[in-house]
Amino acid sequence: MKSIIVKKLLFSSETKSLLSNQIGNYEFSPETGEGIRVVSQNKEYIFCHYLIETIYSEDTYNLDTNEFEEVEYKRIELVPFFIDFEQETLDIIGNKQTAMKVIEFLGKITEYKIAISDTQINLLKLVESCKTNKVVFALTKVKIVDYTFFDNIIGECVLDLSDYPKALDVLRKFQKQIVYVSIIITANETYSLTFHQSGYISIYKDIEDIDIDFLRLIKQGT
Repeated sequence: MKSIIVKKLLFSSETKSLLSNQIGNYEFSPETGEGIRVVSQNKEYIFCHYLIETIYSEDTYNLDTNEFEEVEYKRIELVPFFIDFEQETLDIIGNKQTAMKVIEFLGKITEYKIAISDTQINLLKLVESCKTNKVVFALTKVKIVDYTFFDNIIGECVLDLSDYPKALDVLRKFQKQIVYVSIIITANETYSLTFHQSGYISIYKDIEDIDIDFLRLIKQGT
């Protein structure tokens, strides 16, 4: 499973130019233990790897002393991310912790001149955009909060919509109460995804290369 965290970028023409021109100057440095490698870049987007050195320890058996001892190792963690100028988003492929590291590093190298904020996915808009653009999809699950069950008992529930013919009507009725929607999308391949209203996307498939076209396909609700 891969996760994508979508953030909103608030650009001006000056800060967009600043980022485009400067981002390649911050390659990984052993002294700082972090840096950026630009994979590809054009006027529409920049695809990068954020590299950060992490130190971890393991108990290793020492044959000379016949004892276990703690040994420190270093490794370089790679976090792919896209700066999408067309949709003005920062799309980070990783978890919330690594996303914060990418955001902080981008803030430092731009002297915090570019505002990076949370984005919300309009789940109804996302599904209706898929339908309008003739993307083959099927709704599977939806989580709803503040749902009234009976006798004014309010709670949350997860609805299985896999075999329900009016799944889109459910989204329209409860659009303000939806926390996440799970969808199966068929493009060149079939993908099972969960879209969280908070801008967090889970992909339940091991995808080696997530490209900008696929990202833009699944960001239609932002």
